[in-house]
Amino acid sequence: MSASANISHPYSPASLQLPHYVPNSKPLNEILGVFFGATLVLAGATFYTSGGKKHLPFLDRLAVTWMAVCAAIHIVIEGYYSWYHASLAGHTTFLGELWKEYSLGDSRYLSSDTCVLTVESVTAVIDGPLCILTVLAFFTQNRYRYLLQMLVSSFQLYGDVIYYITEILENFAHGKKGHPLYFWFYFVFLNSWWLIVPVLLILRSFFKLSSTQALADNQTDRSTSLKKKFK
Repeated sequence: MSASANISHPYSPASLQLPHYVPNSKPLNEILGVFFGATLVLAGATFYTSGGKKHLPFLDRLAVTWMAVCAAIHIVIEGYYSWYHASLAGHTTFLGELWKEYSLGDSRYLSSDTCVLTVESVTAVIDGPLCILTVLAFFTQNRYRYLLQMLVSSFQLYGDVIYYITEILENFAHGKKGHPLYFWFYFVFLNSWWLIVPVLLILRSFFKLSSTQALADNQTDRSTSLKKKFK
């Protein structure tokens, strides 16, 4: 084994080889501050805009806000990982250091783990654009809006379940299990949003689509009855 393969790094497991690893130069408060600050700005702007001329219902405004934030995260942040995964450990860009910080809770992102790479690539290429289409569908009151919402939420839920289960099956070998920041906040809390919110949106879409179908069936039955009556 070469000396370069033994370069010191803070990730788990200790045997993980990251010969191109470069420590972060940006402080933790800057990395998290910029990320959460940008997220809040985008969320606030979307929520405010969705209450404009269209006067979307409150729950639809929340859904649109969620989808807009997801679109940015999926395309920009997860797209960055998908494109640069092989060299990510040596990046000094903001997004590179953001991923290196998050990887303290799950080092699979720095080792080009095939499962994580597949899930993130699908998320960036499919989920991201679908989120944008869903936002546009709600703003234009397109008839496909709840169908799109259910579709993208199903993708998100499935990807997150696979992400969690694969790490559980490996006994949380890629992070510091129980660590308040790296495990409970990064790995558990942040990812839990893509379990909870998609389930809620799938249920809401289901009830919306079901009620619409029931109305359509009722109209069909009435039309059939009238035709029989006047025959």
